[in-house]
Amino acid sequence: MTYNITLNPAFSPSPESTSAMTSFLESFYATSDTESAHEKYPSYFTDDATLIMGSKVAKGSEEILTLRHNLWTHVASRKHSPTKVFFGGPRELMLYGTAKFVLRADADKQEVEVPWAGRVVFAEGEELKMRFYQVYLDPTVQSGRK
Repeated sequence: MTYNITLNPAFSPSPESTSAMTSFLESFYATSDTESAHEKYPSYFTDDATLIMGSKVAKGSEEILTLRHNLWTHVASRKHSPTKVFFGGPRELMLYGTAKFVLRADADKQEVEVPWAGRVVFAEGEELKMRFYQVYLDPTVQSGRK
């Protein structure tokens, strides 16, 4: 059996786009890791965006905001550390890194570090907003089950 993986140079974004997407993601993860920033979180998405975290799917701003609130139910603090970005098109990328969590139920407040990845598809247009975001992470971490 033979596999042929080809690369299309047209998938690589321009240096300006790469810089803009990186800045967007830095701001997004700063907001994501700030519990009090619930109302700001949906502003990174289009009004009809899809957000997938494990088995949880949110469509549209209201559902994304509800999912955001639920994600903090068992989490006292969170810190994403993306270490690699892979571009799959001019407006699509994947990230890989770690996420550190402290769970509310943990009396010792020990930090748990887990590998994490995400896929982002940006909407067309001048302003960067995600129309699709899927997170790949062990769901037991945020649920309070270690």
